[in-house]
Amino acid sequence: MQVSRLLLLAFLVSSPLLVRAQSNKPVGGHFGIKIGGSLTRVAISGTSANIPKQNLDPNLGIMYRYRLHRLVLQPEALLNIKGGSFQTLPTQVGAERQTINNTYSYLSVPVLLGYIPTEGLTIQAGPEFSYALNSGSTNGPATKTDLGVVVGAHYDFLDMADKFSLHVRYIYGLANVSPEATATYQNRVFQASIVYNLYPKKKK
Repeated sequence: MQVSRLLLLAFLVSSPLLVRAQSNKPVGGHFGIKIGGSLTRVAISGTSANIPKQNLDPNLGIMYRYRLHRLVLQPEALLNIKGGSFQTLPTQVGAERQTINNTYSYLSVPVLLGYIPTEGLTIQAGPEFSYALNSGSTNGPATKTDLGVVVGAHYDFLDMADKFSLHVRYIYGLANVSPEATATYQNRVFQASIVYNLYPKKKK
């Protein structure tokens, strides 16, 4: 249900029936503030009693977007939660599995390169470097750092929403953040965010 609701929200926001893509200046840069939601989970390999489940978690941050004709460089700084949740074995015989919500709190720095195939749409990819703010704590990641690969898209709006953009991306974690010696945990995140663009004022 969480997946379908987030996809429905992204569709409604990005529908061309509501807004049209905006033409940005071919050369120049600006800052932006972004907020959104993430569908988070961990992929488990090896031997573990935990069964991974998805969570809907928040993300918040800032970005700087520099465009040079059809190429874009976009570094960001984000506060976000990953990790999803686990179903664990019950502590008593005959009881049902218990659900534990993970809170992998990160300061993440994605550095994305983009290409604009058509005005308003940017296809992006790049690395994401993350530092865990609660590593080693209960329900937190076991390691301080995480490295991920990001693939996604940036969509600009026009008309009444001309200062807003939509970010949709998938983050594939490469680092092992597991506290279990017999299992490997890797973060998997689908992220959708709305950006408020701080465009520079036009010179008169």
